[in-house]
Amino acid sequence: MEPVGIVLGTKPSNPLEFWVGINRGSFLQLDDVVMVRSKVEGTEEEVRFYGVVHEVQKFLEGVELVYDAQLVNSGIVPANIAYMAKVTVTRIEPEVFVPPTPGDPAYRAEGRDLEKALYYDTMRNKIPAGLSRNGEVVYLNYDFINGREGAHVSISGMSGVATKTSYALFLLYSIFQKAEDRNNVHGLIFNVKGKDLLWIDRKNKRFTKEHERAFLRMGLDPKPFRNVGFFAPPEKPGSPIPAVGDPELTSKVSPFCWSMKEFAQEGLLRFLFAEGDEGTSSLHYVIDRVTERLHQLAKESPGDILMDETGREIESLRDLVKLFQEIIEDRESKRDPERYREWFGTAATATAYAFLRRFHHAATHCQNLIYGNVSRPINWRDSQLTVIDISDLHGIAKMFVVGSILKRIFKEKEESGNPYPKIFVILDELNKYAPKDRWSPIKDILLDIAERGRSLGVILIGAQQTASEVEKRIVANAAVKVTGRLDSSEVLSKEYEFLTGNFKQRAIMLKKGSMILYQPDIPNPVMITFPLGPWATKREEATEEVYVPEEFDQF
Repeated sequence: MEPVGIVLGTKPSNPLEFWVGINRGSFLQLDDVVMVRSKVEGTEEEVRFYGVVHEVQKFLEGVELVYDAQLVNSGIVPANIAYMAKVTVTRIEPEVFVPPTPGDPAYRAEGRDLEKALYYDTMRNKIPAGLSRNGEVVYLNYDFINGREGAHVSISGMSGVATKTSYALFLLYSIFQKAEDRNNVHGLIFNVKGKDLLWIDRKNKRFTKEHERAFLRMGLDPKPFRNVGFFAPPEKPGSPIPAVGDPELTSKVSPFCWSMKEFAQEGLLRFLFAEGDEGTSSLHYVIDRVTERLHQLAKESPGDILMDETGREIESLRDLVKLFQEIIEDRESKRDPERYREWFGTAATATAYAFLRRFHHAATHCQNLIYGNVSRPINWRDSQLTVIDISDLHGIAKMFVVGSILKRIFKEKEESGNPYPKIFVILDELNKYAPKDRWSPIKDILLDIAERGRSLGVILIGAQQTASEVEKRIVANAAVKVTGRLDSSEVLSKEYEFLTGNFKQRAIMLKKGSMILYQPDIPNPVMITFPLGPWATKREEATEEVYVPEEFDQF
């Protein structure tokens, strides 16, 4: 193995960083991995320093004036080009913390040395996370994703440039193929933009041989997602037809909805109040009071229907609006104040009306989702990957669907007490669902997943444009952090303190398909790229061929 340079003596070296003078005919660039062998003075012990290039410089030695470079090019003034690289140490073997000696040869780390430099040799179960700038496979320690040592992934970056959802899908695909427990893991993703993810079981027309070679280099079988369940809201209340607007999708997408009794039994009322009101404690008192009353009615109602205390069936959210209006008017007319107390407790009628106005607004947007005794639940255990389309829903309806489904999943896992099967939940626009400084009806659930989901087998892969606007406890609990292109003001937030060295500057200029990866095993972030997936993410990308799993395909 030929050295690429030597440790410089003109720059101070220490055990954590040093400079390498690069030999003529060789080169080092940012993110290259370097290894240096050095003898410990006074002993026979040899220390190996492993590190990553974080800075490269070129300049002319022996000239001082600004335009002397022109004279050097003309051969009038003699000078040498100095080419050097700053190496940040990632590992020392054995851990003898002395600086490398000037003049020690520096090598490009390959094979076993590369594995040691990036701690791949200590990863009991690693999965491909992408490729380095020079085409080497970059691995993630799966134990810091699946909950054994840590859990959860946070992906940040600008919309349309950072390819957050694309990377989340790639990471999930890598888990499905390479994780040790891949036959006992599931994925669930909320499709929030267009109908893009309803085509991921079809081949991508844009997938080229070059992309295929990248997948094969990582040991991944380049095929579309298999064993996928697709779900979308119904066209109208109680309809068995999903609202997808494409006959080709209608045949494979199933509708989902809740019955009125389920809505009452599971305490889903709070998810209809998606807009602020964090300072209105009296309103939250009413929400809790009405939720409890609905739960009591559900226990008392026969069969699959929901009935009020007078024996009338409540068939829709509109019926509930009328019921609440009637109860408040009974209080005002003093016809039945006791009934008001059963529903609204000691709250003033002004607060009850504030509750009613917000509930009525939410009911208009969620009427297709909650109706009569029709229940079409989503069973994520039936497929390896479940895609839930919420792209056409109003913000309140999106909040209701995400909150209701996550609550049901978390409750199931709590009751079973078994972390298997694990479920990886991909949720985009996390800053809307768990905002840092505002109230959200599902923030508590997401906090529970972030803090306790690890032990229950519920893993969050959250994506957001701005991590600084997400509840900090959720971001802090993510063991793995991935960043695409960031806004120049966003990158200054403390949520990106893991971007050491020049990575903050580089994050501002990242191209599509390039990400910065941080994981606990490696002291420094790593730049990665990932190829276009073999699955379609738009109607125009999808081939006519439908992927049919072979007999040996497992989930």
